[in-house]
Amino acid sequence: MIIILGLLILCVQGQNEVKVSFNELESPVSNIYWCGSSVVFTKDDETIEQTHQESRKVLFILTDKGRIWRSADYGSTWLDETKSWEKMEPENKQLQFESIHISPADSRVIFFFGSNGISYKSKNCGRTYTRFTHSEDLYDFKLNKMDPQWIMAFKDKPCGKNDINCKDFYKKSIYVTEDGGETWKSALNYVRDAAWDKLLQYQLIPDQRIIVCHMKEGKSVISYSDDYFASIQTMQENALGFFQTSHYIFVLVTGEDGETGYELLIAPAYLDKFQPQPVQLPIPLNQHTFTILDTSEGQIFLSVSHKEENQRLTNVYVSDFRGFKFTLSLLHNVRSLDTGNCDFERMLGMEGVYVSNVFDHQEVEKSKSRSSITPATLELYKKTFISYDRGGQWHPLKAPEIDSKGDQIQCSGDCSLHLKGRTEANQNPLYSSQNAPGLSIGVGNTGLYLTQKDHEVNTYLTRDGGHEWFEIRKGSHMYEIGDRGGLIVMGQDDKPINQIIYSWDQGFSWEEVKIGEREFEIQNIVTEPSNMEQKFIVYGQSRSQENQLKGYVVALNFQTLHQRVCSGAWDPTMPESDYEFWIPKNFESGKCLFGRKIKYIRRKREAKCFNQEEIDKKFFIETCPCIEDDWECDFGFYRKIEGGPCVPIADKFEEDDTPDLLKPPANCKQTYMKTQGYRKVSGDYCQGGVDLSPIETPCPNTQSNNTSFNNTEIPINDLKQPTISKPQINNSQIQINSSKQNSYLWYILVFIGVIVLIMFYKNKIINLFSQKPPKKSQSYMGKGNYEQLKLFSGNDDDDEAGL
Repeated sequence: MIIILGLLILCVQGQNEVKVSFNELESPVSNIYWCGSSVVFTKDDETIEQTHQESRKVLFILTDKGRIWRSADYGSTWLDETKSWEKMEPENKQLQFESIHISPADSRVIFFFGSNGISYKSKNCGRTYTRFTHSEDLYDFKLNKMDPQWIMAFKDKPCGKNDINCKDFYKKSIYVTEDGGETWKSALNYVRDAAWDKLLQYQLIPDQRIIVCHMKEGKSVISYSDDYFASIQTMQENALGFFQTSHYIFVLVTGEDGETGYELLIAPAYLDKFQPQPVQLPIPLNQHTFTILDTSEGQIFLSVSHKEENQRLTNVYVSDFRGFKFTLSLLHNVRSLDTGNCDFERMLGMEGVYVSNVFDHQEVEKSKSRSSITPATLELYKKTFISYDRGGQWHPLKAPEIDSKGDQIQCSGDCSLHLKGRTEANQNPLYSSQNAPGLSIGVGNTGLYLTQKDHEVNTYLTRDGGHEWFEIRKGSHMYEIGDRGGLIVMGQDDKPINQIIYSWDQGFSWEEVKIGEREFEIQNIVTEPSNMEQKFIVYGQSRSQENQLKGYVVALNFQTLHQRVCSGAWDPTMPESDYEFWIPKNFESGKCLFGRKIKYIRRKREAKCFNQEEIDKKFFIETCPCIEDDWECDFGFYRKIEGGPCVPIADKFEEDDTPDLLKPPANCKQTYMKTQGYRKVSGDYCQGGVDLSPIETPCPNTQSNNTSFNNTEIPINDLKQPTISKPQINNSQIQINSSKQNSYLWYILVFIGVIVLIMFYKNKIINLFSQKPPKKSQSYMGKGNYEQLKLFSGNDDDDEAGL
């Protein structure tokens, strides 16, 4: 029997109106899932593209009361699946579900894990189901991305005081199943955390490989196993946690003395060649917590909370291309003590653009010297900055000149735009989409600082990657982007409402749509993860007349507006085309980013049409000469937030063990490479122009036949005057042989050696980087912005450790 919720309103007002479908649930929505989608987002923050998809996406909802709802028509109608399953239970036993998981191996396979040991699964997005039972003590289910039948879970296991492995945070066991949860076996005890290897898709990595932090002979270690721990390979001792990405694995270990500070190790993600290196930070302070902010563009953005500092303050560091040596990018980044999240966002669809909130540096210094300024008071002094060069330089956001009602905005001097971040409770951080380059939406205010008063915030939009911002609506709003950036849907989230607004022209004009008779508080607006749909789901909550908290789900279908389809993408230069070329700019409005000029094809703002073109929208134009933006501060140097040259970090942190990087090496013989305080941004393609690479300098008290050396004490190039570029020299090189003949011979020998190694390891290299397809299952044939990857805390008592 099909159960459809009693309250359902379909509003179709003519052929050119938005179709609205309103539904009431027994409790608020906990989460919403797309089954059969083109991508799957795992709980370990992976995005897995899918080869198997459903032609019609099926939606599932898990409510706060643990009930499952299903919709096969994009939210127009919902079926109470839990009620149907309960009717098949003995004595109509009541069911409650803890979690929903879509298989990263096949997005059509979905699991519903129950809190009482009764669970369900489907191989076809809910057209048919299979009931299965398991121990009700199992929790934290993790699905394998190669085989939809393989699942890992945990169970708490008590242990005795005399057991050397019985330690706090290590009192759980790993259980695994290879038949979709019907039978489970214990794999390992004394576990703190575990995860499937992120590289399972490569041929050299066994599909069963699991990485684990556990106790071994009274020590906390990081290990991995390819056979469910029948055998085990220990990687690192004295380790407190780990996190793996597709390129790196991060391991947290205790400090050398075991008491003060903690150390973070980094190694390539391929575990068979695990050779970790300690993170090299330029500031000699003890580290307390680490947050992996972003690794998506080759470099690592790492937030470090130092033990000597206020724990709400973190420093953001950015790695070199190897991932080990970090330079200071940003001081006093805002961090939440409750979640460990930091106000640091990557603008999706744009290369190297980041937005961050910091505490005002002058007020931080006052808080250190005056007890009158407390950590809570610092909340009044938050400011927003943007970087266009992967954290090399940071700039205030330019405030709009006119508000959404056409009135002039009074903002001059140090006044700028500030946006709410993810550390704010019940606020929307900066939001962008990979399929809408340059477009971002946020909530904030203009002024000297980010306001803490809800009635003073408004909603803002940029369509050029953060150079120019528009106030698009008064007040705070929830928002979502669809139709590849051509359609924006918003709803005010600071009061109960029964209407939403939408825009075809990126906020220039708005239309209102009534979404129900009853007002409710909006929790979220979502669309299919690709942001290409013209269908949206709005959900929220409100109390009924009986004072019960109810959930509300509204489906919006904009296809019924029958807007025309955009045309002219093949030639945006034509006047009648609905598309245009757009070239991203750096902060100085130059049209080069990371040494390249790139242009995009995007829909014109004023073109009100469906953006259905599936085209490659990004085109390379040309390589650019190097400018200052192509260089970031070298290790041991930093740039003030208000700008200026890179200066030695020892000038700010007067510590005895701060290295003097301008001194020659102790074993200097003839020449050494003297840093100018800069290094080229990782992944930058510029050629010629400004050259701030290290300069070959003679060693003290030595004579050199080469008269072209620069003997300036601190050689700094004039950043405004381009210089002739010389060949890039490895920063780690400290001596150069004065004999050109020997140098040429050395390069020839190295080249021959590399060729020999490539020929010898040819097959292994091909196997390592060739991907294997996900296995087909046997009995189961087949918004948000990115998450900050993992918070490490060296303090086992730190509740927000996230380990």
